[in-house]
Amino acid sequence: MSLHRIAARISAVQALLGRTSVGDNVLDSQISALDVDAEGNFVTNQKKPFISVYSEGSTVKDSQPQQALRSLLPNGSTVFFFETGIAATMTEVDPETDESFVVPGMPSTDASFEFALDMTMRQIGDALVDPENEWAEIFRKLCVSFLDTERSRASGDNKGTRMAAHQLKLTVDLKPDPPSGDTLNPKHPLAMFFAKAAELDDPVVEAQVALMQAQLAGTPFSWELDIARYGMTRTEADNLLLVPPAGAEDDIEISEVIPSDATPAVADGGTP
Repeated sequence: MSLHRIAARISAVQALLGRTSVGDNVLDSQISALDVDAEGNFVTNQKKPFISVYSEGSTVKDSQPQQALRSLLPNGSTVFFFETGIAATMTEVDPETDESFVVPGMPSTDASFEFALDMTMRQIGDALVDPENEWAEIFRKLCVSFLDTERSRASGDNKGTRMAAHQLKLTVDLKPDPPSGDTLNPKHPLAMFFAKAAELDDPVVEAQVALMQAQLAGTPFSWELDIARYGMTRTEADNLLLVPPAGAEDDIEISEVIPSDATPAVADGGTP
């Protein structure tokens, strides 16, 4: 489990870059971008409006079909958070009027903050379902469906500085991870993620992908894959006749097929 969650989160970040009003200030798992200190004040380490994407818990219920036996590959219901925030210190100043503004024509007021955040949330939604956005397509392919969406807002004071934030909590039914050693079809969403990530000039993503691919490496036989995929015991696999006879470590393969019109051989060399 978790490889699909990593791929989905990175894909979501890439899908939003340059697609919203925050530009390229889309952060991967930087929860400190929006936090609350011990005194209840908002705290941010950002200098301009931002979006922070991170994933949290997941739940796989025993009633779900993908939870077979003791498998730990299903990801089940997985939560992704999209947080966007803006503070008075992130606004610009009109050099002619010396007044701060959120966007040209909109003064730095609470109403303007809310408008800007509402628009950013809409842009996040549009980017994630954009059919022309290849990263968003990978994100959607990793998900069976979107189960729940929750939107919330918060506002407050950060040591005298006004600040507001909106949050989108998206719960998805994330597809199960492939077992280690499995060969991925090029159209598998994880294979598509690896191929797309190779196009990025990002050493961090490159290192992440290398570790993910290493985790999938291995050449187990098909019966070993079945055991890993479903969490079977060796005894259960034996009872299902999945394990080859003792001493036969390889899968049994038919290397030569006798044509249906061939004359059967006779042990003593005579005619049939």
